[in-house]
Amino acid sequence: MSENNKQKAVLSVTEDIRAKILDGTYPEGMALSQVDIASTYQVSRTPVREALQILAGEELVEIRDTGRATVTTISPESFLEKCELRALIEVKLLELSIPLMGAEDIAKARELNESLKKCAPEEWTPLNYLFHEILYKPANRPLMQNVIKDLHHRHYARLKSFILSHRNTPRSLREHDELIDRCERQDIEGACYALESHIMMSAYALAEQLKSQQLKRRQTASL
Repeated sequence: MSENNKQKAVLSVTEDIRAKILDGTYPEGMALSQVDIASTYQVSRTPVREALQILAGEELVEIRDTGRATVTTISPESFLEKCELRALIEVKLLELSIPLMGAEDIAKARELNESLKKCAPEEWTPLNYLFHEILYKPANRPLMQNVIKDLHHRHYARLKSFILSHRNTPRSLREHDELIDRCERQDIEGACYALESHIMMSAYALAEQLKSQQLKRRQTASL
């Protein structure tokens, strides 16, 4: 296999396995056999090994000393840390955005929050991301926004069904309304405090529920 073809194979295998981990097709703890993967994609084990190394760097796969690879379990601690990072960046983005917000930005945020009030469950996550994105767009900080996008689309995606089943929708929507009102009033300090609270209160609750769910799963497995 030429170097060019090998890199294409690595990219293809990486993207497909990543997608299957993120959508839950490959669940937490699932063993990823290099032999089976190579057979499935009709490639040698070399691109498979490189693909798994890339996914390990993204915290989606764990590779043991023996070379055995498994889909990582999402730890409540890791989830919380990502939420803390998200809060730090999003609060700064909002602080930079508010002085630059116009009536059109506020109107778009209100429109998206109204859509969230009526949306189907499967539409919640992408619409919620768009709601937050609209608030930060005036800041024009593409690097910071890309970090947030990566957190949402790679890490939160694995918890999509869990978040949907445990979210407090009425509270989230009320907090969105309060956030929009503070932005409209140019209340930077109040809006930033409201945003940090909005992100972290939800994060703490979800982390506890995730911890409880994993404990129950371990107890069931030991019976």
